[in-house]
Order: sequence, then structure tokens, then C-alpha cells
Amino acid sequence: MNARRTIQGRAGAAAGICDSTNTRTEACACRACAHRKSPDEKHRANKRDVMALLDLIAGCVENHPRQAFDHATWGHVGDIAHLRDRLMEIAVNFAVEPDGDEQAARRRLEEALCADDEYVGEALIDAV
Repeated sequence: MNARRTIQGRAGAAAGICDSTNTRTEACACRACAHRKSPDEKHRANKRDVMALLDLIAGCVENHPRQAFDHATWGHVGDIAHLRDRLMEIAVNFAVEPDGDEQAARRRLEEALCADDEYVGEALIDAV
């Protein structure tokens, strides 16, 4: 049997963490955590977590104390470029067409990012 740790959330409700995967048990898909849960329930839990993490990342990019500086250094550039690369990897996975050409998907996304700021969101959606 898989042991689970319990932590207290902000609302005071206990939340379990899977000891095998260190994932929230509601989202964890290991055999022990998936027992008696439907794929729909696990999908909803994971989607909720993805959306919350995206909000966290956006907030950190905008407000993190390390982002407060008068003039960017090459270290700052490297940090934000690394984050961009990781997010691009995720976006490419959504943009790959049935032929599986990741380079073509990345090219479409990079071209979409060339759009003016006011249109970049729409351009990215079209690229995916």
C-alpha cells in the first residue's frame, strides 16, 4: 500500500501527497492514487493544477524580487531566456501536427512571436 503524507492547505483542508511521486494525490496517476478515481476526475485535477501553475509562473515573471532591477544583466537575460525555452518546449508539443514535425511547429510559433504585441496572442493561437 502506498503511504501518503498529509499537509494543511490555506483553507485548512488536508491535502495528500503521494510518497511515490511527490504529487498531490488528487492529481497523481500512480496505481495507488488512481484507485477508485475516474480518468475524468484525474484529468480535471491535473488541468486545475496546470492552470494554477501557469498563473504562478506569470506572477513570478512580473513580480519576483529578482526581476526588480534598474538595468538587466546578461545573467537576467539567461534566466528569462531559459524560462522562454522551457515554455516553448511545451508550446511546441501542442503545435506539432500529425506529421510530427517539431521543427516546423517551433518555426510557426517563433514566426507568431514576431507579431506586434497587440496581435501576438492571436498569432500564437493560429500557429497552434
